[in-house]
Amino acid sequence: MTRPGPAFWRRASQTGVALAMAGVPFANLFGLHGVSGNFLAMDVFGLPLGDPLAAVQVLASAGDITGRVALGAGLALALALVLGPVFCSYACPYGLLSELVHARSRRSGHLMGRLADTAVSAGFRVRAGAVLAGLILLAVFGLPPLLNLLSMPAYYSRLWQHVALGGVLWPVGGAVLMLAAEWRLGKRLWCGFACPQSVLLHLMARLNPWRLRLVHAPERCACAKGQSRCVAACSLGLDPRRPETLPLACNNCGDCRTACLRPGQALRFRLGRPDAQNAVLPGPEAGGLDKRPE
Repeated sequence: MTRPGPAFWRRASQTGVALAMAGVPFANLFGLHGVSGNFLAMDVFGLPLGDPLAAVQVLASAGDITGRVALGAGLALALALVLGPVFCSYACPYGLLSELVHARSRRSGHLMGRLADTAVSAGFRVRAGAVLAGLILLAVFGLPPLLNLLSMPAYYSRLWQHVALGGVLWPVGGAVLMLAAEWRLGKRLWCGFACPQSVLLHLMARLNPWRLRLVHAPERCACAKGQSRCVAACSLGLDPRRPETLPLACNNCGDCRTACLRPGQALRFRLGRPDAQNAVLPGPEAGGLDKRPE
C-alpha cells in the first residue's frame, strides 16, 4: 500500500480547516463554544488566534490594542517567522477553492491572460501598496478596518455564520466572481496580487534568515532539457529554480517539491540560511537515486 504523499496531507489540512470553520457557527448554535469567531478573530479553547493585519489596523486606527488581540496576531506572526506563509497553503479556505479552480481552469492566451501575467509578476508590490494605503487612511481618518473587507478567509467563515443564523452574506458574490475570473484566465489572481492578508506573513518570514525555505540543487535536476515539472506544478506560476523570485510570493506549499520527487529530488525544504542549506544538501548517491544520463 502506497503511503500518502505531502500533497495528500496538505489537501487534508486545507479541507479539514474549511470543514471545521463551516461547522463552528453550527456548534455555537447548539451551545458548544469551545471554538468561536472567524478568521479575523478566533477563540480556540481559551487560546486567542487572529489575523495579524486586522490587529495592525486596529492599532493604526485606535492607537492601541488589547493584550488578547496582540497575542492572537503574535502567534500567527511567530508561525510565519519560522515556517513562512503556510497559512495560505495549508489553512486558507479560499486558497483551497482557488487551487481547485485553477486545476480545472481554461488557459487563455488572449490579452487579459497576458495582463494577468504582468500583474502577478509584480504581485507583492501591488499587495503591499494596498496595505500601506489602507493603513494610512486608518491612521489619518480613524476609519474602521477597511482591509478586513478584502479578507476572503473572513468572508468564508462569515458566510457560514450567516447561514447558521438563517441569512446569506452578500459579499460572497465577490469571491464567486473572483473564482470565475481565475478559472477563465487560468491565473490565481487573488492570491497572486490582491490578497492583503499575506503581506505581513511574507514580511515576517523575510526577517528570519533561518526560516523554512525551498532549496534548489541544479546538479540533481533530472528533467530533460526544456522540461520544468516544478514550474508546471506551481499554481502561482513561480519558478522554484530561481530562489530570488520566491521569498515574497512562495507559500511553501511544496507542490513543486512533490513534482520533483521522482525525477531527481532537486528541490528540498530546509531550515537555515541558503548558503548553509546548499552546502549540506546530499547528492543523488546519498539518497539511493538512480543517476540519469544528461
